[in-house]
Amino acid sequence: MSAIPDDRCRPVGSVPPGMWREVVGVATDLDDTLTAHGELSAKVVAALEDVRAMGLPCVVATGRSLGWGAVLARVLPVRAVVAENGGAYVRREEAGVRIAFMEPDEVRDAGMRRVAECVGAITDRFAALRVVSDGALRVTDVALDINERVSVDPAVVAAAVAMARDAGLHAVTSSIHMHVSYRAADKVAGLRAALGALGLDPAALDARWIYVGDSPNDAGAFGAMALSFGVAGVRRFAGSMPAWPRYATDEDGPFGFAAVVAALRAGRAA
Repeated sequence: MSAIPDDRCRPVGSVPPGMWREVVGVATDLDDTLTAHGELSAKVVAALEDVRAMGLPCVVATGRSLGWGAVLARVLPVRAVVAENGGAYVRREEAGVRIAFMEPDEVRDAGMRRVAECVGAITDRFAALRVVSDGALRVTDVALDINERVSVDPAVVAAAVAMARDAGLHAVTSSIHMHVSYRAADKVAGLRAALGALGLDPAALDARWIYVGDSPNDAGAFGAMALSFGVAGVRRFAGSMPAWPRYATDEDGPFGFAAVVAALRAGRAA
């Protein structure tokens, strides 16, 4: 983890023109990428509709719960939602949605028992950390609020992350939550699984899909995908990001996402 490398977070305008025409899909984070202050604006819904109008599939990959994923897959113009940082996904079908998990029930059940024990110890030690209100809708991790309804000292967050890892578990942060899981956060694996279930080519993800995000739980996608974009807020994680996006927008949140979609549209028309 270090400062932003010179070959990362380059302006959107530096994308080679031919790469836009090769794009076959768009994947995106949710919080502070599609949303601002927890809300979805008309601007970002219009950008999602624009992606669909270009004939491209869109998939959301979020740290939010599976329950949120099931709702988002129904109401947004997207093909699927990868939830809980890759722990499960929801794909849209004509009659509704279909849910799939990355591990069998027995693995999840045993893993979540360990997670619950560890989270109990964390919240006993750090009074500032509390489980998020959608906890009952989660199946592969537990999320703690660090910057959504409360703002937690980064030193406390770092100590809690270390505590989870010392227990043999995995911990990752987003712009709003700290996630504790029995499995490593892996949005890329979740995206590949969702694409396969949709009948799309998972192998195309690395070179021919766009990914847009803003925080450390997007780092796996930033590192794996050639067309990875951070919205402007990604720069605030300088010194703590495991991997950086190749490009970054000047605009933040949904305005940054809309800027990437506008560049995609213009690049495909050129």
